[in-house]
Amino acid sequence: MGLDQIKFGTDGWRAVIAEQFTFANVKRVARAYARFILNERLPANGIAVGFDTRFLSREFAAAFAAEVAAYKIPVWLSDRFIPTPVLSFTVKQRNLAGGVMITASHNPYQYNGIKFKDEYGGPVLNDTTHRIATALDSEARAPNGAEKANAYIQNENFVEDYIHHLDKRVDLQLIRKLDQTVIFCPMHGAGIGLLPQIIGDASIQWISIMNSVNPLFNFRHPEPITENLAVLKQRIKEEQAYIGIATDGDADRLGIMDEKGRFVQLHDLMPILLKHLRETKPTNGKVVRSTSMADTVDRVAADYNINVIEVPVGFKNVTREMINQQVILGGEESGGFGYGNHLPERDGILSALLTMECLAKTGKSMAEHVGELRDRYGPFAYGRVDQYGDAQVIASNLQRLCQTPPQKLGPFKVDTINTMDGIKLYFTDRSWMLIRASQTEPLARIYAAADRQTKVKSIIQHGKALIFNK
Repeated sequence: MGLDQIKFGTDGWRAVIAEQFTFANVKRVARAYARFILNERLPANGIAVGFDTRFLSREFAAAFAAEVAAYKIPVWLSDRFIPTPVLSFTVKQRNLAGGVMITASHNPYQYNGIKFKDEYGGPVLNDTTHRIATALDSEARAPNGAEKANAYIQNENFVEDYIHHLDKRVDLQLIRKLDQTVIFCPMHGAGIGLLPQIIGDASIQWISIMNSVNPLFNFRHPEPITENLAVLKQRIKEEQAYIGIATDGDADRLGIMDEKGRFVQLHDLMPILLKHLRETKPTNGKVVRSTSMADTVDRVAADYNINVIEVPVGFKNVTREMINQQVILGGEESGGFGYGNHLPERDGILSALLTMECLAKTGKSMAEHVGELRDRYGPFAYGRVDQYGDAQVIASNLQRLCQTPPQKLGPFKVDTINTMDGIKLYFTDRSWMLIRASQTEPLARIYAAADRQTKVKSIIQHGKALIFNK
């Protein structure tokens, strides 16, 4: 297989297992990463390598570690599957030269991947990804003496230090007093068992589902969105649970369901978390959100005189702001939140703990928090469609829309326009639509928000016509 088939994304590489994602190609990427570390970081500081619950992830991680160690770069290799934020925390805490996580996150079971983490404990930025990619060389081999690589590899438990750190960021004693039934759904991913382990002995009645290692993920995408959480919804109703918490394949993202089994929009969860952070852990700083996130968090931030920075979609753009200035909370609509006193990285485990802390502190249920938010800021409905089409038609239509945006979309009058990432139309009734094109697939993404679901559906239909019609 040619190197041109190893296509790096924003912070690494993912591919189908046994087609592109093979041991030979993982080793090629490992050698490129080792050369990058030797040339641009402090190799003596070493790197950390972690892995998730996917098929052969442990073995791929071991192969990656051995290849890097052959360059006499120290490697700390996790002795168990771990969430991505645990790997990122290890890199930052130990002042390592970088980190590598073997995971395909929320993608289907056929995939595996490699995420690169930089010295600050977050996703590498685009220029770093590019420099690693340019180091790929099909002819390069590990140095002589590769058989001695094991001398540079140390297997360790990364989880204990991470848990100790979280104990300083969240009031675990308060959470332990939450005398309620909580259902935890790690979706057969790297979060298995971790929340109950962190909280320990408590009044909480834990019920864990999808809590075993299953590389097929029961043939579901390990992504905590409404359509993948039917089992969690049913169990909440059966057990009369107080809250349902789900984490994705590598536990850097989460989804929350309230006591009625209703999915909590991340557009609502982010402002609820901001309010909780501001009132219980007062710190100075800004809020960063992706352009696909609704502006409810902006309005909550304004109540506390907090500035909000809007960035293009992709958590690496949130990370860039978090490493350059003081940030309280950074987030994106797909369920990834990062915290300024923690990591410039998404962390589904910490987000879950903060959500539980919020409930324990206020004595209010998730539904009550959402209800109060909507009473103050008005009703909210949201929808998103990812649809394949002709790549040339999508690209041409998006270019045309950015150059000559419409002044009206059906009955919706355009108020302002944002071309930061694709095109975002804000309408005079406070509803909006964002259209973006995938950089790697013939795919367009349409996001819409309004005060009623009927409006959302109408906006999306008009959006489809704009981006897909020839």
